[in-house]
Amino acid sequence: MLTLPNGERLNLPATVRILFEVETLKYATPATVSRCGMVWFSGDIVDSDMLVRHYTELLKHSVFEDLDEDGPAGTLVSSTAVRDSQSVVVDVVGKYFSGQFISKALQRAKDFNHIMEFTDTRALNTLFSLIQRACRTIIEYNDQHSDFPLEYEQIEHFISRKLLLCFIWSFAGDCPLSTRQVLGDFLSGMTTISVPVGSALLDFNVTLPSATWDPWQEVVPERDVDPQDVNTADTVIPTVDTVRHEEILYSWMSEHRPVILCGPPGSGKTMTLFNALRKLPNFEVASINFSSATTPDLVVKSLEQYCEYRKTMNGTILAPAQIGRWLVLFCDEINLPAPDTYGTQRVISFMRQLVEQGGFWRSATRTWITLERIQFVGACNPPTDAGRVPLSPRFLRHSPVIMVDYPGTQSLRQIYSTFVRGVLKCAPDLRGFADSVTRAMVEFYSQSQSKYTAPVHSHYIYSPRELTRWVRGIYEAIRPLEGLRLEDLVRIWAHEGLRLFQDRLVGEEERIWTRDNLFSIAEDHFPGVDLATALSEPIMFSNWLSKFYVSVDREVLREFTKSRLKTFCEEEVDVPLVLFNDVLDHVLRIDRVFRQPQGHLILIGISGSGKVYLYVPLMLNVDNPCTVCCLDEWLESLPDQSARKIFCRRL
Repeated sequence: MLTLPNGERLNLPATVRILFEVETLKYATPATVSRCGMVWFSGDIVDSDMLVRHYTELLKHSVFEDLDEDGPAGTLVSSTAVRDSQSVVVDVVGKYFSGQFISKALQRAKDFNHIMEFTDTRALNTLFSLIQRACRTIIEYNDQHSDFPLEYEQIEHFISRKLLLCFIWSFAGDCPLSTRQVLGDFLSGMTTISVPVGSALLDFNVTLPSATWDPWQEVVPERDVDPQDVNTADTVIPTVDTVRHEEILYSWMSEHRPVILCGPPGSGKTMTLFNALRKLPNFEVASINFSSATTPDLVVKSLEQYCEYRKTMNGTILAPAQIGRWLVLFCDEINLPAPDTYGTQRVISFMRQLVEQGGFWRSATRTWITLERIQFVGACNPPTDAGRVPLSPRFLRHSPVIMVDYPGTQSLRQIYSTFVRGVLKCAPDLRGFADSVTRAMVEFYSQSQSKYTAPVHSHYIYSPRELTRWVRGIYEAIRPLEGLRLEDLVRIWAHEGLRLFQDRLVGEEERIWTRDNLFSIAEDHFPGVDLATALSEPIMFSNWLSKFYVSVDREVLREFTKSRLKTFCEEEVDVPLVLFNDVLDHVLRIDRVFRQPQGHLILIGISGSGKVYLYVPLMLNVDNPCTVCCLDEWLESLPDQSARKIFCRRL
């Protein structure tokens, strides 16, 4: 008898046998256990050597079915040439698969701190997929150059060097860059292959036909942006990190493997993925934002939106509507779904079935649906972050994991110097100070990021998004101005930096440190500027007194605001309005955020601290931003007297 989740019981015919394959019996009842035969599979039954031998045999007889479609040559590939190339690759790979090379590399990788749970199976499956891609590269090259195919020595040099990079990405791809470099040095010491001296292996790539170590820096394109590009969300500045990540994504995407990008918030996971997919013409992207309540039904509905059911001789398939294209289902925040009572993430288990079995059971028609030309890509924050759930190893073994960490100092300077140069096109006389502005921004960001971390307060999270907002704030301020002086630029730079890094701090000592550190960095990077004038306090910017966003005096702003609100307060509530310094400061900060593109704000503080009094005017009419300049007309447009009274009372 079989008991269903809804309590219904079904009698099993004598000809039916059920085989359960589970990871653990933690939630199995004694009644179930006592009625079933059991076989325990230890993790030692299938070791790494067996997996290697199995893959080697598969590689000898692999059939690259989609080579003619995805390959750039677009011509039929000779099966004999393909077999010859595969045989050479197997011979070269076999030299490194034999002996203790893999076992030592795996043992060394287990000593590292991985962003997700590390298993031998996932590491080896990732390695095999990268080798498969390298073999495909050789076949495609020989197809394009059929008159002069690669010789044995060229293939040997290419595969042997490429194999070292494959080991690094497979065994430490889910680790920080420094850890990958450690593994690269370890592998270099175990092999006789000539490697670059004095540089990390990951700073190089191996390409055909030369099969030499080519620096990634030489292939990073330089980009010049216009001022308006700063506010464009899809503007990507190529760096060594982005180019390197895109290349490894190409390798897995071409093998149609599911991929997971994991990293801290603001590290550029989504940007890197979409920038890579835009360069692949045969891929269409469908996005799903996962939450704690995401169910398998959402995945199916998303697939049905971009795909269509087709009946074939082999059953019903679900394939993209456009013939010949692949659908990439991008699952953002893939580790957010909450587990059920028994510790299972239903949507993750469903996706594992889609990857492992290639389809799902459609209950409406009681038919098995086979997926065709559909693959999955996920992105998430580390499982140690709040609200995150570690993904099951049974799902992860099918998916390579790559850690996308925050860019290093050199990459940050490269990215934001490009943006700053674009912004300063609005002030041609100051374009020579782009490098000083960039270095000052990156230095202040790096010091604040290292000093104030999430363990101190949960909202102390500094990412490159702060630098992007910093540049956008400078652009919005200087865009309409003419005759901008260097002192004005430094004052705008300091104001935006304080708003981004100081306003979220809790303690007064922290705010003082941030202010002093910003002023100290300004002295180092702007030596010829009259800082007494440029950084005179208080630093306040507003467009209330004029149509431009410029520096204003606090007392002048206070009197202006009082005069604009005096009549309204006398008519409606007969209560004098007291505008003390903190009120002015906070209202200007809120107004600054909502003036910017994609400006969103979180007000943090204990109950009764006055947060509601500051943002209720903006809540009443979201479509009409509330500034003092337009306050009179806006008050007259309010639908009734009650809203006006609420506004004045809450203010």
